[in-house]
Amino acid sequence: MRRLNFFLDIDGTLLPFGKGVPESAAKAIEKASSEGHRFFLSTGRSTAEVDSRLKILPLKGGVFSAGGTVVYDGKTIFQRVFSREEKDFILDYARNNNLVVLLQSGDGTYLTKEAGDIFVSLLMKYLGRVIDIPNFKIVDTFPEDLELYKLLFFSLEGKVAQVRKELEGRLVVVDNTVGLPYEIMAEIVLPNVTKATGIEKMLEYLGEERNSVVAIGDGANDIEMVEYAELGISMGNGQEELKKVASYITDDVEKDGLKKAIEYAIEKLA
Repeated sequence: MRRLNFFLDIDGTLLPFGKGVPESAAKAIEKASSEGHRFFLSTGRSTAEVDSRLKILPLKGGVFSAGGTVVYDGKTIFQRVFSREEKDFILDYARNNNLVVLLQSGDGTYLTKEAGDIFVSLLMKYLGRVIDIPNFKIVDTFPEDLELYKLLFFSLEGKVAQVRKELEGRLVVVDNTVGLPYEIMAEIVLPNVTKATGIEKMLEYLGEERNSVVAIGDGANDIEMVEYAELGISMGNGQEELKKVASYITDDVEKDGLKKAIEYAIEKLA
C-alpha cells in the first residue's frame, strides 16, 4: 500500500462550526494512520489557535497561517511573516480606510474590544453562534514588536472588493472562511504564500512527492491546495468556487463527509 499524506483544513472540514471532531472522522484518521498514512493540518489558524479538541488525533504537524508557517513533529521548518515595511503599510492602509482589524501572530490573534464585539455580533447575526478560537488577545493598542502572520479585517461599509482591487500587486485579499458575508470580512495575506506553497515546503522537508498528497477543505483559501494535490477533495458544505476545482466532492462535514473522503482517497490512490 502506498503511503498518502493527507492535508486537512480545520473549520468546516475537520470541525463542524461550533462542534468537536465527528466520531466517524476521528476513527477514519486513526485507522488510516495505523496503516501508515500521515495526517497534517492545513489551516488559516496559527499554531496558537489550534483547537484543543484536535489533540486526540494522530497529527504530524501541518501548514498554519494559510501557508505562512509549516511545522513537522513540533519543529518549525518554514516561516514567512510580514516585514516591518509590509506591516506598517497595511496598518496605515487599514486606519485610512476605516477597516476593523485582527492581527494574527505566533501566540494568537490580537484585537481591540471593539473588534471583538463586532466579530461576535456578526457571527451571531449571520451564523447564530460563536466560533471557538483559542488565544484571542484583547488589547488597547497593538504591540509595536508584534510579528504579523496574517491580517483579518471587517469593512462595515461593505468595501472588501475595493480593498482587494487597491491592494492588488502588493498583498493578497482572500475570502473569509468563517461563513460571514464576503463583502464585510476578508483576510490579507502575503503574496506567493498559500496552503499549497506550505505543502510544498513540507514535501521538500520529508523528501516526498506531490503525487502522495490528498488535500481536503471547504473554503476559498483551500483552492490552491486542492488544485495542487494529486487528489483534491471538497466537502459537501464547501464553497462553490472550491467545488469547481475539486476532483471529488464528498458529503457534508456533519454527514460523515471527512470519513468518506479519507476512504475514497485510500481506495483510489493507495
